[in-house]
Amino acid sequence: MTTPDKKAEDKKNNDIVSPKDPSKKEETPVIFPDLPDDMPHEAKQIIRMAMMSSSATGMSRHHPLFEKFTEDHVHKYLDYIQKDDDNEFSFRSSNRWFYLLYTVLGLSFFSFLVIYLLPKDKGLLDEILKLLVAFAGGLGSGYGIKAFKDKKK
Repeated sequence: MTTPDKKAEDKKNNDIVSPKDPSKKEETPVIFPDLPDDMPHEAKQIIRMAMMSSSATGMSRHHPLFEKFTEDHVHKYLDYIQKDDDNEFSFRSSNRWFYLLYTVLGLSFFSFLVIYLLPKDKGLLDEILKLLVAFAGGLGSGYGIKAFKDKKK
């Protein structure tokens, strides 16, 4: 079937025609939107059935509160979203400063240990370095596992 023939058939199937009188078309309710011509016939039927079942049960297509929304409500909502984004940005930037502070403190503690303990007690320095490496490895693997689980979700 060629594309124009298919479009004509879809258009014919899209129109609701009385089987007794082919020249008389039934009025389609306002609820039904104009469906695209290139949409498959099965999809059109599914959409029509879903819309008819929702209209038959008396369900409203819109929540009553949506009719009461004004432009002021929308602007207020968008302002709140902007404030939330600004707060999240400032929170993340402050967290970066704390991470930098923690890194500098850790490096200064490490350099103090090396400078102070290297000439006095090399065995103690080796043990402390082993513990620090094990702690850093556990911390890094914990963050890696958490990131992997978060990415998996």
